[in-house]
Parts: sequence; structure tokens; C-alpha cells
Amino acid sequence: MIERKKISLPIILVLFVLFLLVFRLYNESKTNSLTFNQIIMHNNLLSKKLVDNFFSDNDEIKELSAESIKKIALENLGYENWLNYIDFIDIHLYFFDVVHDNTEDLIISVNLSQDQGVIGIYRLLEDKYVLTSKIDGLCNIKNITAFRIEPSKKAFILTEELLDEMVGAYFVDSFIRVFSGIENEFVEVFRQSIDYTAYYYEKWGEPNASDPKWYKIIESSVVDNIATEKEHITINVSKSLSKFEAINSTSFSIPNDYKLIEQNSFDIKFFWSELYNSFIISEGKIISKNIEVGILEDTAQTVDYLLNLTGKYYKVIDENKRILFIDKNDIIIIKDFST
Repeated sequence: MIERKKISLPIILVLFVLFLLVFRLYNESKTNSLTFNQIIMHNNLLSKKLVDNFFSDNDEIKELSAESIKKIALENLGYENWLNYIDFIDIHLYFFDVVHDNTEDLIISVNLSQDQGVIGIYRLLEDKYVLTSKIDGLCNIKNITAFRIEPSKKAFILTEELLDEMVGAYFVDSFIRVFSGIENEFVEVFRQSIDYTAYYYEKWGEPNASDPKWYKIIESSVVDNIATEKEHITINVSKSLSKFEAINSTSFSIPNDYKLIEQNSFDIKFFWSELYNSFIISEGKIISKNIEVGILEDTAQTVDYLLNLTGKYYKVIDENKRILFIDKNDIIIIKDFST
């Protein structure tokens, strides 16, 4: 009996030592896992220091910062599937106060590709930037500006974008969009082409045309900054619409030489409407429906009208924010802001 106890004691001691070793390894593993997770969480936060480094004069620091900001922004904005293409993704950082707290917010524009962009709006909380909203469905973003209109404290974000569809759709559109904060998100409230060029071949619309012609249409616009005028928030637009006919239209390829055959110019004033949450040129009533609407655009003042691709319609918005095209004969103008 004593002999068995002598044998068991060393075994018990060995087992106890093994238990202590396993317990220690488990604790170290748990601690290391917790530390690793804390590092991962820290790396997913957009720190003020990281953003400051983006503007460093040291190229290496700036490049490392840009790489980290790209990764964080893509994950924040829900575009993790683009991480494999991060070397081809372009970002720009801007500072504007768009949250009405007299503190500059961080706006990050992300160009995922040549025709797809997204914007993230971040607020500074202590020493970290926290994503508050995003704007997606954008084209290639060239620049961003923002405006605070006093005394209403209304904030607008203006994007300059480019859509190049020369391969396939035969047009290039350089345009601006304006977004405003509505119900905790930024919504498009205005859009205007600045430099639009398109080519149109008559045979596309009339396959049996015996002598089809090529046309080129151009819209060039100057858009004033958003401002206040007699207590109204306004945008003034001066646009020129031009139609050219190809000198030689015998080829299916886009011709090089054209002659000007028609040109029109318009000065249009847009007013901000709280009712429709949009910039409108006038208020009207649809006769057939007996409902009031905000008028966004007169199609007779668009470049497509030069090609007879549209009739005389008003593009309107109703109180439910639905966009409709209504025949001009079915609209009564109640209040005109456009002139």
C-alpha cells in the first residue's frame, strides 16, 4: 500500500505541473487573442493622427496613411470587396462643417473606378473620426465643396463628377450635383451638366433612313455658387445649347468635321423649396390630377430637345418626392422663379 502511494505521488506532481502549464498557455493565448482583437479594432478606427499624417510633407508617411485610410474607408462604407483593388483606388480628403456644430467635419471621396465613386462624411469625436453618413451611386469624383447658408444653417455638399461613356454610348458628361442633409442622410437636390458632348446617328432611331446624318450636341453651363437672394436660397445657371451636323455622314464611325446649325441660350434661376426638398424653377399644378408640384426642369431647355428626342414636358416633383414628366399643356404655373 505504501509502495503504491510512493509511486502515485510523483505522477500526481507531474500531472499538476502539466495542468499549470496548460492553464498558463491558455491564459497567454486568451490574452494574446484579446490584444490582437484590440489592435484590429484600433486599426479600423480613423484616428485624427492618421488623418493628419495624410497631409504630411514626408512622402512615406503620407503614402502609408493613404493606404490605411483607404482600407478603413472601404470597410466603413461597405465596399470590402474592393480591397483587392486598393492600389487602383483614389481618395481625397476635405474639411467642411456640414453638421452645424461649428467644427469641421471630414469628407472622404473614394473613386473605386473610372465611373464609380462614393463619399463618406465623418465627425470628429475626441481624437477619432466616426462615420455619420455616406453618399454612393456617384460617378468619378473630381472635386467636392460645401456651403453653409446663414441664417438657415442649411448645409449643401456639391460634387464635381465626370461620366465618360464615349465607348458604347457616345457621350461625355462633366456635371455637378448638390446634396442636402434630409432625415439623417444626404439626398441629391440638384444636378446640372457643365460640359456635355454627345454624338447621335439618325440610323439609331430610324433604321430605314435613306440618308442618315451624324449630329453632335453640346451643353456648356456656368453655375453660380449657392447663395441667398431676398431670403431665398438660389442657384443661377447660364447655359448654351449647340447642335452641329457632320459635314460627311457616310460612315458608321463618328465623323471629325461638323458645322453649327442651331444654338440657344438660357438664364435660369433655381430656388430652394423646403416643401419639395429640392431646387425648383417654379411651382405649378397638374390640371388632370389637380395636385401641386415643384417644377425641376423644362425639357425645351435641354440639349436633347435639339435632336427632337423629347417633347415639351416639365420634369416635376410632388410632395411624395416622386419625379414625373408632365406635358406642358397639363401644367398651370402658379409661381415662377426661373426669370
